[in-house]
Amino acid sequence: MQLTRKDFHHGFYVLGTGLLLGSLPLSHFAMGLFTFLLLLNWIAEWDWREKWQRLLENKQGLLFSAFYLVMCIGLIKTDNWHNAGQILLSNLVLFFAPIIIISSKPFSEREMNWLYDAFIIGTFIGCVISVGYWLTHEVADMREISIFIDHIRFSLCIVLAIVLCIRQVARKSNMGDLMRIVYLFVALVLTVYIFLAQTLTGVVVFCLILVVGVVQALTSISDPKSKRITSGLLLGLLCALAVYVTWITVDYFHDRDKTITTTQTALGGEYTFGEELLVENGHKINYYVCRPELQRAWALRSDSTFEGMIEATLIRYLNSKGLHKDYQAVMSLSDKDIRNVERLIANVAYTQPLGLRRALYQTYFSVSKYFQDQSIIGSSFMQRMELWKASWYLAKDNWLLGVGLGDQKTELDAQLVKMNSPIAYITNRGCHNQILTYWLTGGILLICYFMFLLAYPFVGMPKRVTFVYVSLFIIIFCSMWVEDVIDSQTGRMMFAILMPLVLFNEATNKAASEKV
Repeated sequence: MQLTRKDFHHGFYVLGTGLLLGSLPLSHFAMGLFTFLLLLNWIAEWDWREKWQRLLENKQGLLFSAFYLVMCIGLIKTDNWHNAGQILLSNLVLFFAPIIIISSKPFSEREMNWLYDAFIIGTFIGCVISVGYWLTHEVADMREISIFIDHIRFSLCIVLAIVLCIRQVARKSNMGDLMRIVYLFVALVLTVYIFLAQTLTGVVVFCLILVVGVVQALTSISDPKSKRITSGLLLGLLCALAVYVTWITVDYFHDRDKTITTTQTALGGEYTFGEELLVENGHKINYYVCRPELQRAWALRSDSTFEGMIEATLIRYLNSKGLHKDYQAVMSLSDKDIRNVERLIANVAYTQPLGLRRALYQTYFSVSKYFQDQSIIGSSFMQRMELWKASWYLAKDNWLLGVGLGDQKTELDAQLVKMNSPIAYITNRGCHNQILTYWLTGGILLICYFMFLLAYPFVGMPKRVTFVYVSLFIIIFCSMWVEDVIDSQTGRMMFAILMPLVLFNEATNKAASEKV
């Protein structure tokens, strides 16, 4: 069979897209390279008449490309044309990627399966390498094990890969039992990783998609008995999760030191009881502290200097284990505990490999510390709150057109200085909220268009909205409240390539009527 020019370019399009999707969780460089090659292939393919015809048939896809043009509103007020130019250049994929997808020959069902498999394989490889890094290195923060891309974006890739594994099992009618087991095994491994990495954003998005998936499955069940059983299981799962989170919360805040039982250590030293009544893991941090004994014992267990961060970390670490802060408590610690303190791990719960306890405990401590002394240093959550507050003040004063494309970070830095914020010394941070970022970039019109673009497929193209697209929507929508998700390369690719790809290709295949 002779290979035609059209076949060659379409084959390159399929291969390049698959390699691009596979590189999303692994390499920023590969993402940029394959995107550029896809653009070159699209231009070299020529055939503008057919491209134009497909654009007319899927003109809703131009709404995605038009978003880039709406972003240019931010040029009206910009004072930093260099930054504005860099932002427009890095976001250029938002313009041309949707056009390439809707004007090219649609992918067949088999090709879509290959594209999804490429993404699943890339994500699984990233997961395996990250776990290997965790097992062979001493990791103080689980976020460090995401060695390819940012841990939050990686967790979002993993959630999507889990969805695609389930989609493959449900959609591939001719799949053998062995392949089904492989897909389910990969989904299980990725699910374990989500809770292992304990990225709160990824866990929340995963739970939301799980609930939406079960609810959607319920609507397709015709047997009343099966529907009741499935509904009961879902309700039971949600109740169990609520009980677990409640138990963790109560266990953290419940004060077990309301009554002082002793004022002396076993060696005769005097305990001090601080006025700060901060409770962590059920015990007051500054209760039952004998610093002379701590210093003497620490000198025997470690070569690290006691004063400063080590002292504060040791007190919190002992407190988290329910121990008094004295000589005997330090001597009872294992060598691993000592290494944890040396690495400034302040709570034994932070070393737990699985569960929500670690993520919730860090958030609880940050919030408690803030309400006690308005401290936000060392807390990513409270620093985000500070950034959101400063961004909100800026947005209110510049609600119509924003502060200008390329000026949002410098204006935010100036606002933090104006507020005398404790994190004013940390510059070029950004809003960590995509809505506020777009508000500062292009004003209220840019936000309205962005929200319209996310919501339109559910209203204007409901037959094209599959469960994969719903999952992508949840991933983008939920993460954008706590991250500048589309300002990252991975987030841009999800928004500019994956969303149009799913919207304008999956529903055109023979199984499009199945809402998987």
